[in-house]
Amino acid sequence: MPRRRWPTEAELNRSLTLAAMWLRRHRMPGMQAWPVSAGGSDPSLWGGTVDAVCAVTALRRSGWFDVGVLDDVDLGAAKRWAMTQQNRDGSFRSGEFAFSGAEPTAWTLIALHQITPDEPSREVRSALAYLESCIDLNDGSVSSAPHGDLPRTMPSALTLWAFALWRHQEDLRAKIVSYLLRCQDNSSHGWGVTSSARPNPATTAQVLVAFQAARVSEDDYRLAVEYLVDAQRDSGRWPNSLDEWAAARLTNKCANSGTAWSLLALAKRRDHRSRTACLRAVNYLIGSDQTVSGPAADRGSWKLYDDGAQRHVWLTGQIIVALAAWRNALPPEGFHRDGVRLTTWLLTAFDFLVSRAPLISTLGVLGAVVALTIGNTETGLRYQIFGDGVTFRQSLLTSGLGTAMLGALTWLYRGTKTWRTRRRQD
Repeated sequence: MPRRRWPTEAELNRSLTLAAMWLRRHRMPGMQAWPVSAGGSDPSLWGGTVDAVCAVTALRRSGWFDVGVLDDVDLGAAKRWAMTQQNRDGSFRSGEFAFSGAEPTAWTLIALHQITPDEPSREVRSALAYLESCIDLNDGSVSSAPHGDLPRTMPSALTLWAFALWRHQEDLRAKIVSYLLRCQDNSSHGWGVTSSARPNPATTAQVLVAFQAARVSEDDYRLAVEYLVDAQRDSGRWPNSLDEWAAARLTNKCANSGTAWSLLALAKRRDHRSRTACLRAVNYLIGSDQTVSGPAADRGSWKLYDDGAQRHVWLTGQIIVALAAWRNALPPEGFHRDGVRLTTWLLTAFDFLVSRAPLISTLGVLGAVVALTIGNTETGLRYQIFGDGVTFRQSLLTSGLGTAMLGALTWLYRGTKTWRTRRRQD
């Protein structure tokens, strides 16, 4: 398991500077728009421009990043280009896929709110109305297109997020929340790409991000947070997922980064397990996964798969947003920041003791048994090995019993925690 150390400001700033420079290099020539992947010949809204816009706004609002790297990025021009991709019915064209639907429309609304979070314009209201047409008013589910027959989790979560940001239709938000809660897996408490699909971290994190934006009660998704933390790999990453759906007689495939979405979902949480998971994810992203050498075309970006040569704008953009969200949620420098670090270290040490409770108890009992045995050994041999056997025996017996008691207490704590978790699940 990797070391859970706090990255320095210099390390984090260097990582984000490299990522920002990569985004700037891969804009479309002469445009304030981005393709889906590095080297792409066509600009795209979803998967390209909206993710780059969200990354740029996150960095500019952070207050600690050297925004001079992005001085020549004109978000106003990016917004004007995005508006050229809107259809008459209010939806937005994807660019990445040959269809217009709820996903690119909701994602564009989220990006537009990052640029100008004021009263919705006529174009924004038209897009919100289009999203309304994708909602089944009977159960609150959302499909990719109006009157769709295959509701999915991602359009439902993105629509809820967009509605929450623009404070649109509180009654419809409540219906979508109710639908998503009904789709939650009863065993793992995560979400899959559809109500019947196997849960995965990326989709679960999408729902949690939407719930947080919609101010859903934490009690409604606490167990989903536990699922997300437990799904983290030892390296600090979360597995990716693939979302597939049919639209306009075509099968569309959307890859989702488990690490980017999960870090974003947990970034603002204050419980120890979430903070530790975020710390491990941040160390993984800036310490081992980001490309910091090699060709300039790759430097500063992340790759979706270990053997993937293609670099995606949406992936680097989403990771920037997640890293900025985690950094901005930390207390300011000084006593409070040091307190968070000390608490994390102490609770991490406690977690280690809890996870090793049986071993600690066994070693303590063995130490006590050895101490009792020393008193029965031949005096000459005992003196040669232990010197003053009485003092050594007393020390070993005391430490052995203390260790056994510590192990027993942590073992009892672990058992109680497991029982409470199972009771909540029931």
